[in-house]
Parts: sequence; C-alpha cells; structure tokens
Amino acid sequence: MSGNAFSIASVILGIYMVYFLWDLLFRVPVKYIFDKREKCIYRKLFLTKSIMNFDEMTYFINEDNGGYYYVIGKKRNQFVKNYRISSYFSGSKKSRLKEDEFLTDILYPVLDAIDVPINRPQ
Repeated sequence: MSGNAFSIASVILGIYMVYFLWDLLFRVPVKYIFDKREKCIYRKLFLTKSIMNFDEMTYFINEDNGGYYYVIGKKRNQFVKNYRISSYFSGSKKSRLKEDEFLTDILYPVLDAIDVPINRPQ
C-alpha cells in the first residue's frame, strides 16, 4: 500500500511541476519600460533588454481571429517583429470598456510622453 501511495504522490507532484513550469515559462507577465531619460524602450522578462529607441517606435492594431490587440514595433519592420502591449479585445461591450480604460490609462500617456502623434476620439 505504501508503494502505491508513493507512486500516486509522485504523479501528482509531477503534474504540479509541469503546470508550474508552464506557468513560469509562458504566462510570466512581460513589462515594457519607456525610459524618457535615455529615450529607449526596454522589455523586461527575466532580464532587461533594449528593444528600440523612441524615434523608431510605431504602434498599430493587430487583428487576429475576430479580435484585436495593440502592438508596438520598429517603423521599418513593424510587421516582422512586434511586441504586444495590450490584452486581447473583442467587439463586446465589456471588451470596449476595457479597451477605453487601456487607452486612457496606459497608451495615451505613454504616447504623450514619447511625443508620438495620436488620433484621439472627440
């Protein structure tokens, strides 16, 4: 009976470790640092890496499977290498409220700080 309990505990521990590693590798929140002093954008996952300068940055909406999200990228190759900066938005009423909150609290202040022109709704 003790050997059976040990194997069950080992399987449960193994499943837990796989879930923990999956969470650690794929669901870790990525932070973007907009350094106004150095005029550079950094991506922080485990290490901090410079991804582009302010004057190279452009932003756009990427559409995917009936929804969309906001991304930033270098002006010359924004469609080749880009970085997702928002959650996934659908066309629902709740999603539009979350998008408006994202725009007013995060995107517009960042674009104002780095002097990127913005088309704001009136």
